[in-house]
This record gives sequence, structure tokens and C-alpha cells, in this order.
Amino acid sequence: MVVTTTDTAVQVSVELTPSDGVVIEGSSLGVTIRITALRSAMIDHAEISLIRKVNYTYGRGNIYGGVFPARERSTEVLAAVTVPPPGAIPAGQSRVLTGSLNIPGDGPASVRGDLIDVGWSVRCVLRAAGGQIIKRERLIDVQSWGQTSATDIGHPPVGENLGHVALEFIALSSRVLEPGTPLTGVLRLRAHDAVATRGVRVQLVRCEEVWGGPGQEANPDASESEGYRHSEAVMAAVTLAPAGTLTPGTVVDLPFAVETPAGLPAPSLSIGNLHVRWEIRSVVDLPLRLDPRLSLDLLAVTATRQPTAHPAEHPRSGSLDTD
Repeated sequence: MVVTTTDTAVQVSVELTPSDGVVIEGSSLGVTIRITALRSAMIDHAEISLIRKVNYTYGRGNIYGGVFPARERSTEVLAAVTVPPPGAIPAGQSRVLTGSLNIPGDGPASVRGDLIDVGWSVRCVLRAAGGQIIKRERLIDVQSWGQTSATDIGHPPVGENLGHVALEFIALSSRVLEPGTPLTGVLRLRAHDAVATRGVRVQLVRCEEVWGGPGQEANPDASESEGYRHSEAVMAAVTLAPAGTLTPGTVVDLPFAVETPAGLPAPSLSIGNLHVRWEIRSVVDLPLRLDPRLSLDLLAVTATRQPTAHPAEHPRSGSLDTD
């Protein structure tokens, strides 16, 4: 894809390598600027920069004891490279400028969530004779191996309301969640007493947490008035069993396959006060009772390509130990 716009004197297009603007954290991005003079022009300065915009929602309290959502926005120039300007360009002729930007490997990468949004772009700035400034900006997608949350796959499962039935994930295909790769396994149920259910399901859930507002220390135990916000979204779900009755002491194994979206909106993330977790969650739907649940953290990666730089520092997600 090429972004092309026209000013009074020049036409400017921005091309990227990779051409689709999808790049993995820790690698490099090639930038090509094509300048075509519609009439004689002089370009005496050319610069490309890497921009990251972070937006997130946090809780803010007021003097009356109420809490309302507030939005924090920041824009950061992570890198800027000056390239040799073309100087004078005769009418009808073109000049090509090239440069490269290194994408930081420590995140946050691109995130599209309900509470957290991280966007990246490449900005090109040209200065023409007379002080005219020409700016072009191209959005890019920075993918991640989720290494800031690599410890998530070491967390034990967390159960809720398990007094009537025990739940266990067995034979899980992986604790690394990759775009477009189904997650398979078996959910084992053991009823402690006779339980009538309205069905059993397994869900893929994205959890976002903000541990404080701007200028505050990240605190997972903070209250909403101190900045804490939480959001969950079910990204995929499958029903394993219809309504029925569980017999006390009987073990039931329910195989499942959850389709992972081809494009995950966010990787696992744990940076400062911003956190994105992914989990596989089983739910037994009970009438008039709290539903038994079992949740297991996953490591979600959005990267689908081998990194082009420092491969030893960014292994394929399949090489992670998920035992």
C-alpha cells in the first residue's frame, strides 16, 4: 500500500518494507519517500520518525465519592532519522529517499482493546524552500511475542464456585495462543452431588486491567477511585454439553476445540499500569446458583512472521516451555 498526497508544488508518496506495514517488535522497518515535482521545487530537509500513541481509560474519583471513567492520551516520538534531502527537483522529475527505523522490542506493541489502545505510525516531514512544511503519516501494525507477560503461562488455574463440581483442563494443546491456531483440549468434570445444568461451555477471554491513572504507581490492589479499571471480552466460545444432570462421583471428559481469531486485537501485555491477559475459561451454567468456573492464563502472541532482526532474542512462540 502507498500513501500519496499532493501539495502545490510536489506529490509525495510513502512506501514501507514490509509493504503492508506489519512489523514485529525488535525488527526494522524500511521507509521509501517518492517526491515528484509538479513544478520546480526545492526540498532542503527530510526526516522520518516513529510515533507511538497510547490511550487508556482509568477510574477517577471526585469529592462526592463518585467514580467516573477518564481517558489518558500520550504521543511519543521513539526514533527520528534525518535523510539526505534531494535539493532542487526540476518540474516533472522525481526523487527517491530511503531510510530505516528500528522498532523497540520492549513494547507495548499494537493493542486494540476496550480500555487500552496503542497505535503506531511512521511520519515523514519535508521542508521546502520558503519554510513550507509537508507532513505525511502512515499507520503501521507492530506485532508482539508477548514477552512482557511470558510468566503468565506459569500461573496455576483459578477456580470459582467449585463446591458442587470440580473442573480440570487436561491435554491442552498449548498455553501459547497464536492467531488462527485452534486451542484444543479436554475439560474434565467431577460432580460432588447431583447437579442439574443448563449446559457447559469453554470460552476464550481477553481481560484488560489498568492499575492506576497518570502519574500513579501501578497498584493491582487499587480501588476504582484510585484508578483501577477492568474489562473482559469473550473472543470465542464453544458449547460442550447441553442441559442435563451430573451424577455424583461420575467423571465426564468433554473434548473441545476453540477457534482462535485470525487477527488477535492485542498480545499479552504487562507494562507499568497497563495489563492485557488472555485465558481459557470453562463455565458450567447452573440455574439459581453461581456458575462453577475454571480459568487458565495463556500467553497470546500477535506476531505471525519470523523477526528480521535479532532472531535469538525473539524465538518462535512454539519454542516456549508451556508445561
